[in-house]
Amino acid sequence: MSRLKYNDESLELWGPSAHIARVISRLTPAPLINLYVGLIMVYTSPIGLGPVLNERTALLILIPGMVILPVIPIILSTWRGQTDLDVSAREMRAKFFAFSLACYAFVYAVFILAECHILAVLSAAYFTVTLGVMIATLKTKVSVHGAGVGGPGTALLIVYGWIAWPVVVLWTVVIWSRTVLKQHSLKQAIGGVVLGIAITLPTYWFLYILS
Repeated sequence: MSRLKYNDESLELWGPSAHIARVISRLTPAPLINLYVGLIMVYTSPIGLGPVLNERTALLILIPGMVILPVIPIILSTWRGQTDLDVSAREMRAKFFAFSLACYAFVYAVFILAECHILAVLSAAYFTVTLGVMIATLKTKVSVHGAGVGGPGTALLIVYGWIAWPVVVLWTVVIWSRTVLKQHSLKQAIGGVVLGIAITLPTYWFLYILS
């Protein structure tokens, strides 16, 4: 039996709704959203990738720094039986957020040095949203899944316009899935999405629109 488990696997949740909710949740954790959005921006950036990077080199920075490294401490802790892949215990989340912040800050610095503005702003937004979720978690178990789609979805809307409207549907189904799986209350799930949107908007306003 695998040691790597999600918290909802310990609950007796059955039926079509629970199954669909699990599929949605497994496909939309923050690291995978990082990957999806990163791929979109790398291959379709309206402002290019700057004078230094191409698609391959950009991904060689983005995937390790923003997709893989941030989750390694969680995977190791889950393997040791100290938590689950959702880090469902609110009081344990701060140290994992702190590590992710360090990863995003490093990636931001690399993209700044490489003059890759599109990905520098994206990594900056991940930093600010993660910091906001970390602070909010001191008071409530805000949904990381929610923030993980709310922030990047807002980034796509700002960069690409209303062609990115399906992210609104994604926000809705993620909120639904996290509540069906009993990982968050409706207020916590919606709060995660709203927090991601609210933090990403000023981040992109100052670093992308005004720059």
